[in-house]
Amino acid sequence: MKNDMRSRRLWLVVKALTALVGLVLATGLVLGSAPKLVRTALARLGATWERASAMVPPPLIAERQSKNCVWLKQNWSDDDRAWFHNASQGTSTFPMPYAWFKHLERPGLSPIDVVIPGEPLSDPAYLERLGFIPPNTDCDPQNGSSRPNGYGVLPVGFAVLKGGVDPATGKEMEDSLGLTCAACHTGRVFYKDTELRIDGAPAMIDIGNLERIIGLSICYTDIMPWRAWRLVSSVVEEHADAPADVREALKERTVKQLTDICTQKIKNKITLERAVLDRRGEKHSEEGFGRLDALNRIGNQVFHENLLPDMPDENELKKLEPAAADAKRKEIERAIRNLDSNFAAHSAPVSFPAIWDVPHFVWAQYDASILNPGIRNIGEALGVSARVNMSDDKNPSLPLFASSVDFDAIAAIEALLRGKEGPFDGEVGFKGLQAPQWKEAASYFPGDENWKADKTEVINAGRDLYVARCAECHNSPPRDSAIPVDDPNSFWNKKNWIEGKNEWLFDNSQKTVVAMGTDPEQARVLTERTVNIPAYLGVDTGTLLKRCGLQGDPAFEKSYALSLMDVVAKVRDRHILDTEKRLGRPLTEAERTAIVGTRPNCPNPRVFPLARAESTGIVQHASESSSSFYVSRPHYRAKPLNGIWATAPYLHNGSVPTLDDLLSPQRDRPSIFCVGPMQFDPKRVGLAAPPMKDGEVSCETGQTLFDVTKRGNSNLGHSFEGDGTEPSNGVVGLGLSPLQREQLIAYLKTL
Repeated sequence: MKNDMRSRRLWLVVKALTALVGLVLATGLVLGSAPKLVRTALARLGATWERASAMVPPPLIAERQSKNCVWLKQNWSDDDRAWFHNASQGTSTFPMPYAWFKHLERPGLSPIDVVIPGEPLSDPAYLERLGFIPPNTDCDPQNGSSRPNGYGVLPVGFAVLKGGVDPATGKEMEDSLGLTCAACHTGRVFYKDTELRIDGAPAMIDIGNLERIIGLSICYTDIMPWRAWRLVSSVVEEHADAPADVREALKERTVKQLTDICTQKIKNKITLERAVLDRRGEKHSEEGFGRLDALNRIGNQVFHENLLPDMPDENELKKLEPAAADAKRKEIERAIRNLDSNFAAHSAPVSFPAIWDVPHFVWAQYDASILNPGIRNIGEALGVSARVNMSDDKNPSLPLFASSVDFDAIAAIEALLRGKEGPFDGEVGFKGLQAPQWKEAASYFPGDENWKADKTEVINAGRDLYVARCAECHNSPPRDSAIPVDDPNSFWNKKNWIEGKNEWLFDNSQKTVVAMGTDPEQARVLTERTVNIPAYLGVDTGTLLKRCGLQGDPAFEKSYALSLMDVVAKVRDRHILDTEKRLGRPLTEAERTAIVGTRPNCPNPRVFPLARAESTGIVQHASESSSSFYVSRPHYRAKPLNGIWATAPYLHNGSVPTLDDLLSPQRDRPSIFCVGPMQFDPKRVGLAAPPMKDGEVSCETGQTLFDVTKRGNSNLGHSFEGDGTEPSNGVVGLGLSPLQREQLIAYLKTL
């Protein structure tokens, strides 16, 4: 009897263990094979479970297999292209050493994960599922002596920052990994089984999900001892020739570093930022594929993360008296809360802009905000996590604003885009990176009617429509052979240009956001956002304004735009001081100009015109002691439309999928559509739309569903509609018939 009872109990235990193992296996299979299903199910259970879903890796698009791959000819040599793709700007975007990146496993879960390692995170084919362009020996440049570290191994836009002394901490820093210009400004067009790669075009990448996947990969490794053991063993194995004590120290350091990074740089960071937004009742707008809220992200990095105090080491606090330890914790908490207002929700995602010809524009960014290209590019590097000291002003060996920014690389990238000569030196035209040409792209699809050149009379009719509807803002095209260079209406007529110091700059047309009627969120960032700056940084917006011939005003003491301009200039000037100290002499004028540039570091006076107290404006910035005030009139700038065919989706926020939709009345544009690395529609020119069913759009797994009702996503404005009898804001031209749209698109393809 007792034996029977024992047998039954043993059998129940076996059944329970079997069920438990089965549950674990099933959970692993579901999490590993259907993350979208799991995340959706958890999100429907409420806010708490929705946050739990963030621990499940995001669903990714399927692997893409293109039979043919080609880089379009754009006036760059193989050497130029190879260097640009992986040249470091001095950024350390990802919170781990480069050595880890090569060995980390993907964050998917598997029932056999304990005994069999997962697939590598660094596999370019895996990262391509986030849109990043993988190396391809069939079409990538193989020549050139200046190929940077990582070329041919890392995706386009990933760059290795060499280790050394961390300017932010003074400690030794291992090689790390960051994003560079090419990540966001290298595009692709997919058509059938061919892939066209285009330098300077908007990238169709998902940086937000890349950040999530890397964070999950690190924390999964920290949580799962077998993964941690595999990572540590692989890192130590790279130093197999080192003495045993050195390898043991490396092992211990890596184990501690893994927990510290997961806890402090990932978990605590996410928790802190979420708490800030929760207190304000805000949420991030989804960026998804092809977009980034770059301006707000830069501000969050520079004025929030870079200023946060170091979290106290709990082991060190335990050595203190309880009251002293508690006081230290509260001091840190207060310092962190004081920076809450410096963290902004991602409210203004924008498409990555095309960057061909940009060095020749007075205003490069959508909102016509930054005049000096060096300030623009250094600020971008700071926003992508270049290392910089902004928190320690008491250590003489760590000067404020010392950074890892690679100023030489930034200047070289700008020069590569600009070209060795100016547009009016020798034969008139741009001498740097050229916009892609439809004609060359079409040559890879012989016999395909969708790519066939349109008839001359159709193109001519489109040209007439362009002159009537588009030229006022976008000017004449730079390379229309039917418009001679010496024609008064030519793009190259110097009435369209401003002569600067040793350069000619194209004077972009600027229109107020109110007049254009397009989504205002991006233009509001630099006109409305404010930040609290610690006094020790010495930020002085009043002096900056006066240097620019503008009246200083206490109302601008907290201006994010002006504060950022001043901080970036301080980082640049610190580099000049450090360089002069290293050289033991002052920089020559040419050396200084290579860093500082020839244009002043000034705000756009059209955006902040000075008015008298009796005037009226849209948004007033004034101090009580002043009888004058600044009026915020946010603007967007227009640019030439050469290469426009390769830059979908359209409008600054990527809210319109095709040129045909853009030329249609705003009410007829799609309200929802799918975004991602997808097939190109050469007829309507843009993203190929999946069929709608019952008013719904079903995107492929991993693609972004773009909803124009969300904040920052409006697809209104820049509309062609009506007969001109009732002009209104947001309408830029008369309505176009389907035939006229076809004619205008035919012409735009030729630009």
